[in-house]
Amino acid sequence: MTGAKHILGLLFLTMTAQAFATSLKDYVPYKYEVLFTNPICKTYTYDGDVESNGGELLYSKPTGAYCKSSDSRASGNRHDAPQRRLIDWIRDPQTKTLFMAYLSFSNRTVAKEICDAVKKRDLKVTLVFDSNNEDDPGRMATANYLDDCENKDSGNSPYVVTRGNQNGLGYAHNKLFMINAGDAQGVRIAFSSGNMSSGVTTHHENWHFITTSPVSHFARMHECLRDGMLNHAESKKDYVSYIQKCRAGIDSPAEDDIEVYFIPGDGTKATNAIGKAMGEADSVHMAAHRFSYGALIKMISRNLSKGVKFKLVVDDDIYWTGVYDQGMGRNTLSEYGKVNTLRKQGMEVKYMETYADDIFEPKSLQLQHNKFLIFTNEDGTGSVFAGAGNLTGSAFSTNFENFYMIHIPEVHEAFTSQYKHMWNNLATGYNNMPTELVLP
Repeated sequence: MTGAKHILGLLFLTMTAQAFATSLKDYVPYKYEVLFTNPICKTYTYDGDVESNGGELLYSKPTGAYCKSSDSRASGNRHDAPQRRLIDWIRDPQTKTLFMAYLSFSNRTVAKEICDAVKKRDLKVTLVFDSNNEDDPGRMATANYLDDCENKDSGNSPYVVTRGNQNGLGYAHNKLFMINAGDAQGVRIAFSSGNMSSGVTTHHENWHFITTSPVSHFARMHECLRDGMLNHAESKKDYVSYIQKCRAGIDSPAEDDIEVYFIPGDGTKATNAIGKAMGEADSVHMAAHRFSYGALIKMISRNLSKGVKFKLVVDDDIYWTGVYDQGMGRNTLSEYGKVNTLRKQGMEVKYMETYADDIFEPKSLQLQHNKFLIFTNEDGTGSVFAGAGNLTGSAFSTNFENFYMIHIPEVHEAFTSQYKHMWNNLATGYNNMPTELVLP
C-alpha cells in the first residue's frame, strides 16, 4: 500500500510540475518532428525548344519540383514522408480517437487506413471539413467513403460534418490531425500547410508531428479548437467567444516556445507576433501559395527599407499571371503585382515550377503550397511562423485557421535547411524561367 501511495504521489508531483511548465519541451511525453513532402518525381522533358528569360534553351522542368499524380506512390512511401508518419500514427494500437479538420479530404490511402482501424480496433473518428465540398460529388467521395465505414460489432462509424462559409465565416481552412485528445498517456497532434489530399505526397508542404502531455496548454487549446468547430461554428461571433472562454479556462500557462493562434479571433495577435519577429530579424525567408495580406506586405516593405533581407518562394502561377496578364491557376493578377512591387524594393523571389493539366483552365494542379516565414537573427537564432492559412487577409480574419509562432531551435534549423534546398535545388529564378508556359 505504501508503494502504491508513493507511485501515486510521484505521479501527482509530476503532473503538478508539468502544470507550471513554460515550454512544450518541459512536458512528458515530448517529441517534435518536422517533415517536408519533398516529392520524388520523374524528370519531365519538353517536346520542343523552350527558351528562358536569360536566352538559354530549357530541356525539362526542374526535377523534384514538377510532379504529377503518378509520382504520389513513391513520394508517399518514403520512410520520412508525412503520409508515412500519418499511417504510423493510425496503425499504432494505442490510437483510440482521431479528430481531423481540413479544407479538403481526398487522400484515399490515409482514408483506407482510418477505415481499417475503425473496423479492426473500433477507432473513434471525427472529421470536419469545408462546406463548399458539398457542391462537388468528386470532392465528397473520400469523405463519404469514410462516413460509410463501420465497425460491425459496435456500430461505430466516423462522424463527418462540414463547416464554414456562413454568418461572417470564410473557409473551414484548418489543418489538424489529433490523436487521443485528453489521454493521460499522451496526445499526438499534427498540424500542417497541407490538406488531407496530395498535400501529404506531391504538393510542396510542411507537416509538424508533436507528442505532448494532455495537460499542456498546447494540447488543451486544440481541444478548444475541436469543441469550437463542432459546437460553436455557426457564426464568427460564437466561435471567437467560445475560443476566448475556453482559453481562459485552461489552468496550464501558455508555452513560451510555441504560440498558438486560432482564426477567427487571433488575427491581430498573430499579425503583431509576425511584426515583432520581423523587427528583430536580420533576414526573413518566406514561402507562400497565396500572397495578398496588406498588413504583412506593408511590414515587409518597411523592413526592406531598414536593410532586413527577404527571400520569397512562390508557385510559378504567380509568375505566369504576370506573363499572361490574367489570373493563373489559383493565383491572381493582384498577387503578382504585390510580389513584383516588393521584388523591385529588394526582396529576392524564386518560383516553384509545378504541374497543371491545362494552361488556362486547369482541373488538376500540383502546388507550392507551403506558407511560412523563417525569422533569423544576427546571431543565427530565430523562429518560424507556420500553419494552415495562406498569407491573405481572410486567413487572418474570417477563415477557420490554426497558426503557430515556433521558437524551438530544432524547428528553426529544420526549416532553414529545407529553405536552402528549396531555394538552391527546387525553385527557379526569373532569368531561368521559361518565356512561355509549355506543359511537358
